[in-house]
Amino acid sequence: MTDQLLNIFKYALLALLYLFFARVLWAVWSEVRGPRAGKAQPAVMPVQAQPRVVAGPIDITTSTPVPSAAAPQRARGKKATVSSLVIAQPRVRRGAAFALGQEITVGRTASCTIMIPDDSFVSQLHARVYTLEGVAYAEDLGSTNGTYLNGKRLTAPQQMVKGDRLQIGNTIFEAQ
Repeated sequence: MTDQLLNIFKYALLALLYLFFARVLWAVWSEVRGPRAGKAQPAVMPVQAQPRVVAGPIDITTSTPVPSAAAPQRARGKKATVSSLVIAQPRVRRGAAFALGQEITVGRTASCTIMIPDDSFVSQLHARVYTLEGVAYAEDLGSTNGTYLNGKRLTAPQQMVKGDRLQIGNTIFEAQ
């Protein structure tokens, strides 16, 4: 190999290294600054303000899982209403149930109803699940890694029925 070819490889490797560091810094900066205003898609219809069922934020890393009373069942049609979210994965938190009041927010901050501080794939304010006229909807709030309902990425609020699986970071909730 000639010296010129070795210099070209050296500069190409250096450029790739700078691009890698730039991407890492961008990812860290986007997590540190929090959610951007206006990035989240608005709900299909406005949610009426009613008191939440949950009194304060719940840190799922410190709370003790409560086994669900009913076995998971897949809904037939769109008539089955969702009344709670139960953690299906990870195995350590399996069975922890959260009653679905008017709205549940999920993220890493203390202001969220369900706080998941130990999952680096969860954004500060990641997603919300809310009810509107008795129907449950899941909505991504502009998260970096996305929210998935039954394996499909949410781009707009989607209706949930019993048996649906909502993935936020490494945590999978099942609608019951």
